[in-house]
Amino acid sequence: MTALRRAVTIPTVMALEIVILLFAPLLLAAAALVGAGTRSTRPIRSAALIVTYAGIELATLGRLIRGEDHDWDAVLRDVLARAYTAVQAILDVRLVLEDGSATREQLTTANGLLVLARHCGPGDSLLIAWLLVVHYQLRLRAVLKSVLRLEPTLDLASDYLPLCFIARSGERARRRIYDLAAAMSPGDALLLFPEGGNFSHARWRRAVSSLSMAGAYGAARLALRRSYTLPPHRGGAAAALMGSPKADVLVLAHTGFAADGRDMPWWWLPVHRELLVRTILVPAATVPRDRETLAIWLDDTWSQVDTWVRNHAVDMRAGPFSPR
Repeated sequence: MTALRRAVTIPTVMALEIVILLFAPLLLAAAALVGAGTRSTRPIRSAALIVTYAGIELATLGRLIRGEDHDWDAVLRDVLARAYTAVQAILDVRLVLEDGSATREQLTTANGLLVLARHCGPGDSLLIAWLLVVHYQLRLRAVLKSVLRLEPTLDLASDYLPLCFIARSGERARRRIYDLAAAMSPGDALLLFPEGGNFSHARWRRAVSSLSMAGAYGAARLALRRSYTLPPHRGGAAAALMGSPKADVLVLAHTGFAADGRDMPWWWLPVHRELLVRTILVPAATVPRDRETLAIWLDDTWSQVDTWVRNHAVDMRAGPFSPR
């Protein structure tokens, strides 16, 4: 299955991106004309981002196919640094770490690190990965949805980097997360998105409805109050914590790119925006490892994340926002 998938996705994506680069001048010119007509910079910014992404991915695919690199963590660091620089230059988007967040020195002394991150907005996972790998200088491990194997760069990168693709929740998925966490050492960071997906109002409403229909009325009321986050799934976090009992936890909250701190369409690229991030280091000794107590701890933690986002989204609405 892997060979068949790659035989289709890799040539298809590479051919498409070669075409994009060959016709980049025409694409950029057409986008500039559309932008002039609509009095918006979004068309030219979007076209420039597509062209830049195609160039970065083609170069990265070439390195992955050749497999000649010896330090794949350094390769990941280089790719993320280039991608972040492109996002800054083209979209005027940058990540800002809130004062009082965990420092690089604190994290590099951790005996493995489990990162529990909020997931909301187009491209937030890229900036989170940049923060962990480039800013904090950690070696990244990540749990991803299996559909992302259709992205050939991620698919091939899993041959060299500890990436875990999960099709659905269940015992097999928890076992794979447990094994990934158990292999961590100092300087490693395992990235998990406990919400299981990008926040959207539709997913939030479905989550509240599902809890109510299941008779979990207390959990449904809590989820209804937490309107900036989705209810966290406990299985993956529990598996990771039990797999690495000495690992510290890094809780990562961010404002997203929408003016209200919630979701925005994936195709509506953010422009002139800051992704404000708060990271909190929780020592391993203070994090419960048994499932029942962990469930309470995770719910309390996610309530704090929701409150932080709500408070800082108000500040974002009061600040500048450019639709252009």
